[in-house]
Amino acid sequence: MLESFGRVHRGRFEISNQTVSGLQLSIGNGRSYGDSCLPADGGTAILNASGPSIRFDIETGVLVADANTTLADIILHAGPRGWFLPVTPGTKHVTLGGAVANDVHGKNHHLRGSFGCHVEWLELVRSDGRTYLCSARENLDLFAATIGGMGLTGHISRAAIRMMKVPGVSVAESVTPFDSIDGYFGVAERMDL
Repeated sequence: MLESFGRVHRGRFEISNQTVSGLQLSIGNGRSYGDSCLPADGGTAILNASGPSIRFDIETGVLVADANTTLADIILHAGPRGWFLPVTPGTKHVTLGGAVANDVHGKNHHLRGSFGCHVEWLELVRSDGRTYLCSARENLDLFAATIGGMGLTGHISRAAIRMMKVPGVSVAESVTPFDSIDGYFGVAERMDL
């Protein structure tokens, strides 16, 4: 049995990325906050966990991966090469497809926007079995509706995301004291990168 974010148990069956015709909903790791994508009855498809399939162009920073690739897999692949996800939610266990479908945000959303702001293109399999390449230049309506669409437009099979260049994956920490709420906001504004 698969357990969701809220520890709801569901029966499990696996599908390939192409056999989604007639299914109500596709889910990945079930890590959506509040279990926002759980249907009341059957028809749930769980992506085949055969392992990540990642292609990464180190020159452009564009990473292409299957929708069932977790953000942890992406970080492990791109981090040592000096690249990182521009937006990361509070968990690395969500899938790329889930991050797109939920248009997740991170603690830096006021500077970098949400996850969908960095999606170059996605492949969408609709209930009629047809696959659509969606981007800002092709099938724009489907592209816009799928990012944050909670899976209602179809099954995301692959996506390309623009990564962010970083000097390393280590975090430098410093402690800056403040003595009031105004002091905190002053420090926070200066530190905001």
